[in-house]
Order: sequence, then structure tokens, then C-alpha cells
Amino acid sequence: MSAWYSLSGTVQVQRCHEVDAIIAKIRSHCGHHFDVDLVPVGSETDEFSIEGAGEFAAGGVLKLDSLIQSLGPHALEAAVLTGEYENEPCELVVAPTAEVGATALSRHRLDQIKPLLSDLTTEDRESLATLLREANG
Repeated sequence: MSAWYSLSGTVQVQRCHEVDAIIAKIRSHCGHHFDVDLVPVGSETDEFSIEGAGEFAAGGVLKLDSLIQSLGPHALEAAVLTGEYENEPCELVVAPTAEVGATALSRHRLDQIKPLLSDLTTEDRESLATLLREANG
């Protein structure tokens, strides 16, 4: 069994040997289907980027996600990478802590919703407001 997976995004990371080792594992796992780069952007900072798509054997997507998320402790800020898993949209959060990651994903979701709000009828806006109040209660 295999799965089609695409992913793209960037993460600012600290420059260190641990990050270099993680990037080497990511490159090895992705093969030629993904562009994986680590570019210096400061004296102690690099930018990790990944972009591509490919088919992975069973468990291969989970391993790739795990490798990328292992950059989290070295991330300078949270990042949300986006892609598709079996033709469904997906996001992968890379963050120094779970709390920072949850905040980044929340902001990402809000950015996705904002452009759609103008399409809602008054009734649906009221329903949305009610749903948001209930979610907080």
C-alpha cells in the first residue's frame, strides 16, 4: 500500500549539527521527488525549505512528517507547511513547543477563513458567531 503526498513550506532554524543531521535524513527519505534546501539567512540562522510530491510506501509519510517535525526544537518560530495527502489538504506544524505550534495553526486557520467571511449571509454570520461562543463556553 502506498500514499501520494505533497508538501511545501519553510522553517527558520538554528544553525547546528543536529539540524544538519536531520536534513540529511529528510533528503535520504524523500529521494528525488522533493527539493530540500537549507540556506543560511543569518550568522546563526538557516532556512529549511521543502517542496515536492511523490508516492510513499506504507508508513513513509508518517516517517517524513516525524523527521520534519523533529526540527521543532531548533525552530526559531512556528511554521505551518501545507500540502496534500491522498488528494486531501493537509498541514504539518513545526514548532519549538506544542503551545507555540497550536497558536501558529490557529492563526493559519484564521487566515484561511478570513477571505470567506464576506461570502456568508447575515444568518450564517450569526450562526458562526454562535458556534464560536459555544466553542469558548
